[in-house]
Amino acid sequence: MLDTLIWKDATEAQRRRALARPVETGTADAAAREIVDAVRARGDEAVRAYAARLDGHAPDDFRVLAEALREARKGMDPADIEAVKAAADAVRRFHVRQGYSGYSVETWPGVMASRRATPVDVAALYVPAGSAPLVSTLIMLAVPAQLAGVPRIVVVAPPAGEGGVNPALLATAEILGIDEVYAIGGAQAIAALATGAAGLPRADKIFGPGNAYVAAAKSYVAGLPGGPAIDLPAGPSEVMVIADDRADAELVASDLLSQAEHDPSAQVVLVCFDSATRDRVIAATEAQLAQLPRAEIARAALASSCTVICDTLEEAAEVANVYAPEHLILQADAAERLVGLVRHAGSIFVGAFTPEAAGDYAAGPNHTLPTSGAARAYGGVTVEAFQKTTTILRATAEGAAAMAPAVERLAALEGLEAHATAMRLRRERAGAQPGVAAAGGPRAGTKRRKTAETDVTVTVNLDRDGPSRIATGVGYFDHMLEQVARHGGIALDVAVEGDLHIDAHHTIEDVCLTFGEALREALRDKRGLARFGFELPMDETRAAVWIDLSGRPFAKFEGEIPGETVGEFPVEMTAHAFRSIAESLGAAIHVKVEGENAHHMVEACFKAFGRALRKAVRVEGDALPSTKGMLA
Repeated sequence: MLDTLIWKDATEAQRRRALARPVETGTADAAAREIVDAVRARGDEAVRAYAARLDGHAPDDFRVLAEALREARKGMDPADIEAVKAAADAVRRFHVRQGYSGYSVETWPGVMASRRATPVDVAALYVPAGSAPLVSTLIMLAVPAQLAGVPRIVVVAPPAGEGGVNPALLATAEILGIDEVYAIGGAQAIAALATGAAGLPRADKIFGPGNAYVAAAKSYVAGLPGGPAIDLPAGPSEVMVIADDRADAELVASDLLSQAEHDPSAQVVLVCFDSATRDRVIAATEAQLAQLPRAEIARAALASSCTVICDTLEEAAEVANVYAPEHLILQADAAERLVGLVRHAGSIFVGAFTPEAAGDYAAGPNHTLPTSGAARAYGGVTVEAFQKTTTILRATAEGAAAMAPAVERLAALEGLEAHATAMRLRRERAGAQPGVAAAGGPRAGTKRRKTAETDVTVTVNLDRDGPSRIATGVGYFDHMLEQVARHGGIALDVAVEGDLHIDAHHTIEDVCLTFGEALREALRDKRGLARFGFELPMDETRAAVWIDLSGRPFAKFEGEIPGETVGEFPVEMTAHAFRSIAESLGAAIHVKVEGENAHHMVEACFKAFGRALRKAVRVEGDALPSTKGMLA
């Protein structure tokens, strides 16, 4: 049990062998293809034949009567009903913030690009009910489907012969408000869902785990012309536990066995830092195995599992990233550090009191996760998995004229003349309309700045008065940037991921630097630019801003703003913000502010800057705004 590998001493080949998943034979693939092809060819008759042979249940109608669902709920222990409701509520609370959102962006003046999100029409949920009826899987799949707004959610579950579907599954479906359940399992269920045979609906997407035959059938039908989509590449379930010398061996053993008891093909991997820890865990595992009802299944799984001994946390994280486990449990003092080092895992469970069992049932995150190393590219099931997006494009005559030069040149680069013609004809027709002239596109710029602390993307359009979408994570700063956009008469989009758990300084500085870079890009060669701008708004506060878009960075800030913060915005960052913009934009910016109210003083500075910018970026002709005939 749990063969041992010393990571630093092992060759690449030895590492690959140790972390290899259990080898699946081609039997399941061949059998699944045979069943699916038979159903495609013979329809209902084939479904019933395989259901009778493999499920021992082939009724005239596979759908479970609504009365049976109600009766199953009546027969469920009230405490079990409350457990189902509690788990579903936690899953709902976690998933409710997920889901694609719609939005619109004016990409050129007169060109509106939109995205909308809609659910799939028919989502089929496959719920295993062989050696263990997976009530939890039904909860994990049904709740995000409901949150996505799927209009038709159907459940298929293998029956226990003529006894039908496990009553606990039927009761759970009734509790969740799902009334369409079919008593059929295996590859024949997947084939029926893919083709709409035997009274089952034709599914747009099939979700849920299953045995090797179900997994093979899902993969096969997904590749057929017009076949349904599927949720994830599926394989045997797996867990990796990283445990240090202070880990509780009994807890580690319980986590290894809770995975091993799933299936003989399940895999468990123990990563530790010394042989003593390994020996303690193995002893605890043996002790618990003796009391385990599914000990035979667990022993079969443990036979193809291993222990890896590492010297450092970095090595342990490397093992996890190579293996990309479905479940990763961290029972180590440095668990939080490991979270940051591990890039590939379906779900991570941090600390001694966070077992995988919690995630399997009631913690909230989804337990339908990528296996067999697919966590390198996939995540678990989400609300988005039940949705798809559609883009919608609307262009006015002005919009067609604005984007035509770029489209035509790109089409010519690719040698696609019909594409160029389609755009050219619209440009010509747009040009024939009164008041519409071809243009070289808006003065717009997009810049991204990624550092160790922040990831900032800023898009600015100097020729469009709005809209503004600003989300820096610093509420008052968002408001200030909105004032710049509004008073500057520009469109501004700012998206930020930053280290706000530390402070707001890096975020504010990097946003201002990126804003300046985007402005510099939007200004192009500055031909025809007004160049200079100034503003002096009056309230009980006075703020004045002067701008020279010369290309020579210089910043001067005069005035003392009282206090330390306005909201979560540090007032000291006001002067720093304008210095950052001046530096990256290549502009001379002078700011002078007087007053007593810090909120008003900061706001007046940003409003005045917006007004000054509006004047400085306006186009007055074709010449460069410099007596020297050039701008830096």
